[in-house]
Amino acid sequence: MLKLISLWKDHFGNLGKLQKFLAKAIAGTFGLKVVNALLLYTNSLLLARVLGTSGFGAYSYASAWVYLLLIPAVLGLEGLVLREISVYNTKSEWHLSKGLLKWSRKVVFWNSILVSALAIAGFWLFLGKTNINLVWVMSIAFLAVPAEAIARLRQPTMHAIGKIVIGQLPDTLIRPLLLCLFLLISIFFLDTELGAQEAVALKVVAAIVACIVGEFLLSRHLSPKIKKVRPSYQSKLWMKSALPMLFIGSMYIVNNLTDTIMLGSLDSTEAVGLYTVANRGAGLITFILIAFDTSIAPTFASLHTQGERGRLQEIVTKSCQANFAIALIMATILIIFGKSLLLLFGSEFVAGHSALTILSLGQLVNAFTGSVALLLIMTGFDKYTAIGVSISAVINIILNSILIPIYSVEGAAIATAISMVCWNIILVYFAYQKLKINSTAIGFPKADKA
Repeated sequence: MLKLISLWKDHFGNLGKLQKFLAKAIAGTFGLKVVNALLLYTNSLLLARVLGTSGFGAYSYASAWVYLLLIPAVLGLEGLVLREISVYNTKSEWHLSKGLLKWSRKVVFWNSILVSALAIAGFWLFLGKTNINLVWVMSIAFLAVPAEAIARLRQPTMHAIGKIVIGQLPDTLIRPLLLCLFLLISIFFLDTELGAQEAVALKVVAAIVACIVGEFLLSRHLSPKIKKVRPSYQSKLWMKSALPMLFIGSMYIVNNLTDTIMLGSLDSTEAVGLYTVANRGAGLITFILIAFDTSIAPTFASLHTQGERGRLQEIVTKSCQANFAIALIMATILIIFGKSLLLLFGSEFVAGHSALTILSLGQLVNAFTGSVALLLIMTGFDKYTAIGVSISAVINIILNSILIPIYSVEGAAIATAISMVCWNIILVYFAYQKLKINSTAIGFPKADKA
């Protein structure tokens, strides 16, 4: 990591404050993502060992539905907040920043409560008489939707005001750490017989506590310039602008959750358990990309607003190259030593090795194309992101419906990997056509200014 930061500094030494800010943000984000990955895999390991493939599958299935419900709960406002607050702050339009923050939080809070209540009622209505245990797991899990929705809105707010590392603490560190502590206490000290219902209950409590801490941090670090002004509202414009974000977010989450939800519907919770562990393993490849995305997103919007295309290309290229180099190492390790990793979760999870290999190759392509989706969104070309993600989502659903009944876990992995590759190819094309930016690891760092 020190070499990575050194490379970043050497290349961007002429960027002054921007270079220092990005180096610090990426280093801090990287550190948090490493700790977060360790905590997530520790939690998954504990849950898989205690719950088994069926119980862990039910837990993962419920978690997937929670994230699916966040689409209608948040309404795409997280992307709007990140982009518009970054632009408002660049233009010193503090009154609009405050108005957007107040309006978006109110909308998301009440909407998330409605969404979670309707989801609980729906599952009781349709599955209450056939699978009562799964319905209870789902109902308990859905109680976390309001807290998760507020967190989805708070994180981009913190990133937009420059508090990138602090903004990640509640959800990247505090929430998984609390869940880990709750699990350890329940298993080793209270000698509790932990089932899927109890596990999701602990996850809900951790999410609520992390949300409270996050709200405190936001209140403390919000700029006095925003706090002191009277808010101005552009509700109709904001909602209209959020619709493409909602669509993109919907398709993005559909892409990420189609495999898990369709496995649970077309196969079994045991298959979901196997696939979830394999997918978590492959996810290690791109957690570096997520660290870059988190840190760089506001900079994309600011540089594009200022017309600094040359500097934008430099940041896109070097971040992608650094990310791909690390991703290549991670993918190689996972493919070669994947069985040993899966064995940690239990001997029954080794059956997911083929899926791990397939998903790792797909994630490697994802790393090669860099932060292309975020680049398009933050520069105002979100509708092209929507087109690419929509095509990918359709491909994903079709392939999953065909391959899961035949190949089960491996079928879901193939469908996800192919749709991921298609999505990235389409978005790279749009980024070059609309921005003249090559978002891949073979970009053009010496691009001229627009």
